Amino acid sequence: MKKAAAGPLAAVLLAGFFQGGGTASIPFPVPDSDPAALIPAAGEVPGWTPRGEAQRFDGEDLYVYIDGGAEIFNEYGFRRVIAQDFENPGGAGIALEIYEMTDPAAAFGIYSFQRSGQGQAAGLGTEGEIEDYYLRFWKGPYLAVVTGYDPHGRDPGRLREGVIAVARAVDARIRESGGRPAFVEALPPDWMGPGLKYLRGVLGLNNLVRLFPRDVLRFREAAAVPIEGGWLFVCGYQDAAEAESRLAGVREAMSAREGGYGEFQAFPDGRLEAADSRGNRIVVRAAGDKIGLVVSPRAAAVAEALLERLR
Repeated sequence: MKKAAAGPLAAVLLAGFFQGGGTASIPFPVPDSDPAALIPAAGEVPGWTPRGEAQRFDGEDLYVYIDGGAEIFNEYGFRRVIAQDFENPGGAGIALEIYEMTDPAAAFGIYSFQRSGQGQAAGLGTEGEIEDYYLRFWKGPYLAVVTGYDPHGRDPGRLREGVIAVARAVDARIRESGGRPAFVEALPPDWMGPGLKYLRGVLGLNNLVRLFPRDVLRFREAAAVPIEGGWLFVCGYQDAAEAESRLAGVREAMSAREGGYGEFQAFPDGRLEAADSRGNRIVVRAAGDKIGLVVSPRAAAVAEALLERLR
């Protein structure tokens, strides 16, 4: 971001895991405090001093602050962002951004979308990750992003310590809490690794795999679980009737070769299979109030391994 002025075994896997249960979320109250109060004050982080005034962007003003990335924040549920720079006597800097989202599920979602899964656990907030001089964590309805930079490269160890210290000070100021979405917590524990993505719309989905040229799935919430060579998507709906309706739309799109699909097959048990232009096999089926998709060049082999693990 820049600042601006599957085969039959896959079907068995999907049918065996998903079972009923609603996916409606509980509204989270608006925090009483202004997120500007979460910015560490002068002298709070030894060696680092706030530089200039904090910037604040509410609602649609996010498009002024972020070049080409505001849409995904709005898809999850964005309220406002507070940004503050810090500096030390050696000329190094730290940029702090605190994004206030609509609820903890939205904060977890944008965190899961942004994280690489390659960093180390930061031990901050509800969950956090640090890579070199880049740290992010989420807590309550907030996503905090802390970035260190040093044009001189004089003391990388101290810069990293500064990044952690600023993040720790923010963490201590956040009083709100909240856990992962119930939809995610219902997944098998082995699926909830650092690569999992919680999705709230087609922008997040298309960032991982572009399945159709239009929004056929229209899910209320979804989880993307990395598997061997691809993804397992779990899409949630209000009830089984809505899931079946969306599956009918998927069948129509795949049989019409939308998205470059070929080798389409529809089976009596409701399972759909096809191949895409990128060499993936796609297995789709509805189960209760959910739709599951396995997208991988080796969908059947991956699904078989997952099925053996779930027995």
